[in-house]
Amino acid sequence: MPAPHVLLVEDSSFMATRVAETLEDIHNFYVTTVATADEVENALDEYDDIECIVSNYELPDTNGVKLAARINGGSTEPDVPIIILTGKALEPIANDAIRAGVTEFVYKGDHATGEMDVLANRIDTVIRAYGDR
Repeated sequence: MPAPHVLLVEDSSFMATRVAETLEDIHNFYVTTVATADEVENALDEYDDIECIVSNYELPDTNGVKLAARINGGSTEPDVPIIILTGKALEPIANDAIRAGVTEFVYKGDHATGEMDVLANRIDTVIRAYGDR
């Protein structure tokens, strides 16, 4: 069985490398990395096997919530599950994010360090939940 394909949207090259390497080396995901929301649409056109998008909240050309609305049309039944990776407080963005089609959140400060077990678990969970759609 091939490794699940995750699209990582992160404009910091340091963070993109750190997250991608950890997800690939420790958690056996296949990760494609892009830096902007416009690149997400190109990647979705190029790869038909992307099972989950992990996006930084703050992006150079938009934010993760607006990206989710663009990709999933604001549906609570997303075409592609989207996990927002953020250092911001979650409460102020949660309602808008859920309405926009965001599937899950991971707070960078507590859960995106070390081996990123929480992020990997959330990716596994959403892929299982939405994989057969």
